[in-house]
Amino acid sequence: MSAIETVIKHLVKIKFEDIPEATIEKQKDLLVDTLGVAIAGSKAPGVAEVVELLKEIGGREESSILHYGGKSPSFLAAMANSLMAHAFDFDDMHEKAGIHANVSVIPAALAMAEKVGGVDGKTFLTAIVLGIDLICRMGLSIPLFRGWHATTTLGIFGATVASSKILGLDEKQMANALGIAYSQAAGNRQGRLEGTLTKRLQVALSVKSGVLSSIFAHRDLTGPKNILEGDWGMFRLYGDRQYAEDPEKIVESLTKDLGKIFLGDELSIKPYPSCKATHTPIYGALNLMREERIELEQIGEVEVIVSKGCYQTAGHPFEIRTDPQVDAQFSIPYTVATAILTGKVGLQDFTETAIKDPRRTAWAKKVRVSIDPALHEPSTNVVNLESRVIIKGQGKNYSCRASISKGHPECPMSAEEIFTKFENCLQFGRNDFSPQKARQAFDTMKNVEAVENVSCLPVLLC
Repeated sequence: MSAIETVIKHLVKIKFEDIPEATIEKQKDLLVDTLGVAIAGSKAPGVAEVVELLKEIGGREESSILHYGGKSPSFLAAMANSLMAHAFDFDDMHEKAGIHANVSVIPAALAMAEKVGGVDGKTFLTAIVLGIDLICRMGLSIPLFRGWHATTTLGIFGATVASSKILGLDEKQMANALGIAYSQAAGNRQGRLEGTLTKRLQVALSVKSGVLSSIFAHRDLTGPKNILEGDWGMFRLYGDRQYAEDPEKIVESLTKDLGKIFLGDELSIKPYPSCKATHTPIYGALNLMREERIELEQIGEVEVIVSKGCYQTAGHPFEIRTDPQVDAQFSIPYTVATAILTGKVGLQDFTETAIKDPRRTAWAKKVRVSIDPALHEPSTNVVNLESRVIIKGQGKNYSCRASISKGHPECPMSAEEIFTKFENCLQFGRNDFSPQKARQAFDTMKNVEAVENVSCLPVLLC
């Protein structure tokens, strides 16, 4: 039996009752987080333009577009909602797999649940858990050739699994759906390097394609079956050359403890709306300023030491180009300067007004990022997130080293911190959202397994 056949049998047979309670509880936190950041992301550059275009395209009114209202064909609604959820780079991440997981899966599951109608919370959660587990496993086991964007390239499979599970596809149809998805798997890092809006758009495009793949398979269109180990399967075609000829090792990693361990448990929830490569530097800077009680006038320079991959992702001197928000999200100098100046890093710090504030740009120039060659990257899919922050001034150096930051499973956000982030996201997205309504939406999602029809979720957020 091939690896993908093993995976498909698992995906089709598993039920809500087979999933550990702790996994379900974690997934409900991630549901809250994803839909919250989607509402905030409705205000991000490029989102309104995409939603306007999708509404112009029109079509059958199947699934809700969050915040903006109205319904579109399921695959277009999934695209719009994924775009919103990823726009501020505030969504969760599997740090070892390099995957933004829920942004690839929840919009697809929600759109398909609305299209099908009458989908209960248990079915909904099961589909999401399975989609997330698969793409995190793929991210850990398949070292993509450097330059692919793992969330986009692999995320399409999570969107396909979740929407296929809700559609009730059998093994043959699920195999076709994943094969159709493989024919569309794409996504690269060039847009991220240039600071363009395709960083957020390409993830949304993969989610749209994942939903379409399940719909095509439901109509009995066929796709290739040996999509992982085949001569032109993902292992050889997309995989890094030094690993591509060892499929047995990849298969073992992909299927290890399948159905026993669910990798959504390992996701980090982000406390800061910026690239994960900026998080340990932000965390270190905030800790130093607070614990050492450093005053701004004491600071002459800030040095941040990171891995080569982290530097390439977010370490270059801060520069405002065509899309200032993306430039700021992917800048250690900007985010660390913001942390030092304001004692926090939040959504308001990524508005164009804040980004172009002369005081912030001046402080960003004081933050110098350098590479520690001893910090090796764990795989081609991810960067080493460890960093050391050194605040220098008046003859003193204050130093903090961190390999994880707040929100990591080893340093989790509390239930109240998750709610506070959720409420802040709702208020940023629409300032008329009352605390009472935020709490109602939060409580419903935290008990979503008891919901008879998850089509109520978009209504709670409007």
